Amino acid sequence: MNRPVVVDNIQIPRMLLIAGNGRNVGKTTLACQMIQHLAKKHPVIGVKVSAHFHPYQKADVVAGDDSFIVVEEKQINDKDSSLMLQAGAKKVYFVMSEKETLSQAINELLKLLPDQLIVCESGGLHKIAKPGLFLFVNRKKKEITKSHLLEHDPLRVENDGSDFSIDINSIIFEDQRVSIKR
Repeated sequence: MNRPVVVDNIQIPRMLLIAGNGRNVGKTTLACQMIQHLAKKHPVIGVKVSAHFHPYQKADVVAGDDSFIVVEEKQINDKDSSLMLQAGAKKVYFVMSEKETLSQAINELLKLLPDQLIVCESGGLHKIAKPGLFLFVNRKKKEITKSHLLEHDPLRVENDGSDFSIDINSIIFEDQRVSIKR
């Protein structure tokens, strides 16, 4: 099958990208807190990216083929993408993609999105995209096992189980770019 050639290194300055040092380090909790904070002033789009395919409602598919699916989250439940919706995102998309087609999946998603702030949770998107701000979440005192993520110069955020080491109020969205107030 011929796939369109898609350029990596996608510049997405309006995106706050959150990755982490494995499971249960607080990625979704931080994403939801960021959405709650930023949605007070700006419409926010939530995005969850997974390399694993999960059950989904066919009616909610907005893009895809055999190698990737983009689903608009509309359900209220305990899935990460639904939690983003419940946190105040105007719309949330769940992207399920093989690594080889992640670039194509993200390009298709971006075609659907208005020029609004994006809060994205993804462990692999950093390889093909340059967000406005990239956060790496880890549990306090947990050994870093995903050191390859640190090669992309994220801002490290520690989670002590009840709070994060970042002042959420320092995250701003101005001139179509997510950044941190210094």
